[in-house]
Amino acid sequence: MPSRVAQSVWISVDMEGIGGVATYSHVMMQGVEYERARRWMTDEANACIDGAADAGAKRFCVNDSHGAMHNIYADDLDPRAELLVGTAKPWSMGQGIDGGYDTCFFVGYHARAGHRKGVLDHTYASRAIYELRLNGKAVGETTLNAYLAGYFGATVSLVAGDDATCAEARQLLGRDVVTVRTKEAAGRFAAKMLHPSKVCDQLREGASQAVATSLKPMTAKGRNEVELLFLTSAMADMAELIPATRRSGARAVAYGARDYLEVYKAMLAMVRIAPSAVPPEQS
Repeated sequence: MPSRVAQSVWISVDMEGIGGVATYSHVMMQGVEYERARRWMTDEANACIDGAADAGAKRFCVNDSHGAMHNIYADDLDPRAELLVGTAKPWSMGQGIDGGYDTCFFVGYHARAGHRKGVLDHTYASRAIYELRLNGKAVGETTLNAYLAGYFGATVSLVAGDDATCAEARQLLGRDVVTVRTKEAAGRFAAKMLHPSKVCDQLREGASQAVATSLKPMTAKGRNEVELLFLTSAMADMAELIPATRRSGARAVAYGARDYLEVYKAMLAMVRIAPSAVPPEQS
């Protein structure tokens, strides 16, 4: 019996895991190669939409999930998709995931902060977070956002990024998740690249396969605790101001609850308040 094709797809697109990207000059707005990386980012989003639509998907939402979150060229994005764009979205990388989508794609994703060899590895805020743990285990954005998708009943059927990211996705989501390796990490600022056009070809094929893949949503059961280890104790001082947090270490603050959405929001609040501890001349 053939698998039911997902009719609606929510796509979170980050930049560090995009094909061709390896350095800060690609991912920072002031970088000399940033405009080129924006093009690759838009092309990869379009490839996913194209492949999923060819397989029968009908509704698409793309959430620009990198940095200030206004990177994708809106006028060049496939018109079949709606675009979530803008600074300080309340749910950040997860904005719009509660819109009743059948499945989610994580595109341009990267390894967690502290990975031994992942291109531009970090978790949400490289200038604030040394490591982020969920229930005592170091995790990255793939894990955090997969559980958020599951909270709203959506699966994650495709993850694209470097080899470290793809391995993390398979370990978390199982062998049936479609992974698209955009590059092979040689270090934090180095990678062996596929040509961007080949990456897009693989994303079209992967997206077509992903919308017909039978998966179960990832759901965080029971009480969950997120712990953020910051770069400085002053950042932890700021994060600890959020009610119901607990100071779990000299540079660490934790928050626990049975409702995963509450945990996710607390994590975002800590990520946003912690950098306020940095003096203006150092920011």
